[in-house]
Amino acid sequence: MDGVEKSMNKRKLRIKRVIIFIIIMLLTGAVWQRVMVEKETNIQLPQGEVIDINNHNMYIHSIGSGRNTVVFVAGSGTPSSFTDFYGIQMKLQPYVRTVSFDNAGFGWSEKTDIPRTIDGLVNELHELLEKSGQSSPYILVGHSLASLEVIRFAQKYPAEVKGIVLLDGGSPEFYANDSEMKSYMLNRFSAGLRVTGIARTIGNLGIKLPLLGENLRYNALPDDIKKIDIAMYYKYLGNTSNLEYIKNINENAREVMKNGHLNNIPLIMISSDSGEDWEKTQQELLKWSNYSYQETLHNSSHYIHWTNTDYIVEKIKGLIDE
Repeated sequence: MDGVEKSMNKRKLRIKRVIIFIIIMLLTGAVWQRVMVEKETNIQLPQGEVIDINNHNMYIHSIGSGRNTVVFVAGSGTPSSFTDFYGIQMKLQPYVRTVSFDNAGFGWSEKTDIPRTIDGLVNELHELLEKSGQSSPYILVGHSLASLEVIRFAQKYPAEVKGIVLLDGGSPEFYANDSEMKSYMLNRFSAGLRVTGIARTIGNLGIKLPLLGENLRYNALPDDIKKIDIAMYYKYLGNTSNLEYIKNINENAREVMKNGHLNNIPLIMISSDSGEDWEKTQQELLKWSNYSYQETLHNSSHYIHWTNTDYIVEKIKGLIDE
């Protein structure tokens, strides 16, 4: 065997060792992930109520009191509404009743096989609010893709809605043509980080990923809530249940468009500075109400309720006062 062949064999052997090492590390990470999810179940104790809605349990967290009720609707893939809206709910508690909840398959809400159509989501939310004893009129606050849910809720129950605040939400026109495949691939990539333990490893090194706003939310939470937040994040990152929502994005947006204008329901859009295309969607939203207002915050991120909490609190308080 000549020198060249020996060198090639050594190189192949090194590559095999590296591949074997990577496989072992991924398998170890996957086992670690499963063990830790089971262990963390003990600290994932509901902070609110769990109510049977449409043959599956749904979680709702409500605090504060007042004549109005502010209902927070989380964006696509959010692991826990409780931790996602914790900061803003606490700041609003002295002024108004606030509510956050988990859609099926997230937080403390059960999975369901019922299709995640826009009317199904809105009807479940309406039933949840009624069964948990919430009082209208509602101020609906939707983040990101939840703009479809809050607009559709206002279309179906206009007499119960005092106003809408969109937190960097897209227009129905935008979501009607948005790539569902893009969202699907992001979900699968996130799931890979979760099941192999990579996300957990990176987190233990002190690096919180921007996926689902974890890099912003975690550091702003009190220590006892951090434990819940991180457990939910590692349990639901790239959650398979979210695929049921993703595959209906275009169809749900078209259903909202079909049912039309919000007339005199106030609509406030607080937007991140995410480029010309995103600015276009914000301008499209302005046309959805006779009383609409839009503002782009230049020191913000898509998780605008964490980078600009105080500003959003004041906007919501303004709607309460009206």
